[in-house]
Amino acid sequence: MKLVGIVLKNRSERAEQASALLVKYLESRGIEYFIISSMEGELEKGIEKRIAQCDLSVAFGGDGTLLFAARVFSKYDIPIVGINLGGLGFITEFREDEVLECVECFIQGHHSYEMRMMIDMHIYRGKTLFRKSTGLNDLVVTSGGISRLLEFEVFSGYNLIGAYRADGIIIATPTGSTGYSLAAGGPIINPTMSAFIISPICPHALGARPLVVPSDEIIKVKVLSQKRAVTATVDGQIAVELAEGDEIQVLKSDRVTRLVSVGKRSFYDIVREKLAWKG
Repeated sequence: MKLVGIVLKNRSERAEQASALLVKYLESRGIEYFIISSMEGELEKGIEKRIAQCDLSVAFGGDGTLLFAARVFSKYDIPIVGINLGGLGFITEFREDEVLECVECFIQGHHSYEMRMMIDMHIYRGKTLFRKSTGLNDLVVTSGGISRLLEFEVFSGYNLIGAYRADGIIIATPTGSTGYSLAAGGPIINPTMSAFIISPICPHALGARPLVVPSDEIIKVKVLSQKRAVTATVDGQIAVELAEGDEIQVLKSDRVTRLVSVGKRSFYDIVREKLAWKG
């Protein structure tokens, strides 16, 4: 291993302190590294080039930090180690005191990968592609201003799922099923599966319920609300203002997030621990 990219939770003193042990270890092994903050914005060209040359990325923070790392490093198929520094994190498998053991296992080849499906979001204004982005967790469409019911149509492929009046809608991946989608009443899905979860947020009609659909179909959300502030957000970190008539297309990305696992704990262990499931 020659180069490691370290991602720190933005403005987190704890993340800086937690990474110090890894930095010392890498220096003792003669392994190069660089550090970036999980802050949205354009990366410097020099950093982008180094990211492409990485053998491994280690993210210190919570799920939000790992979501940032996924968008940055998955472009080059770089495996990621997620270090959870507390909180509810479902994606970050490892604890702070396990980082050196995990990296050593990676170097020795005593590891496996969890391949996580990602989504591509394409926003069309008329027939023009207005904006696109890639995420690991979800796309959320909500009111960008005063909380009011929004109106939109949702399609799976060419099939109309429904015309909704709701506070918003979530299109989540299996990885994102334990995020906002879960809070909106959506199901928990094993994150290595391939599917979309469509969860309306506080729908006006009581019959509107979350729906799981195949990931080989394109999900379309058409904004019908007039003179309302509507925002599309990817992974809770990238926001785009929408207008009436805009169409959002969500499709399975060619990119995947490759998470390093050393068999410390399974997804079910994490869910059971975080949600306090007991008999």
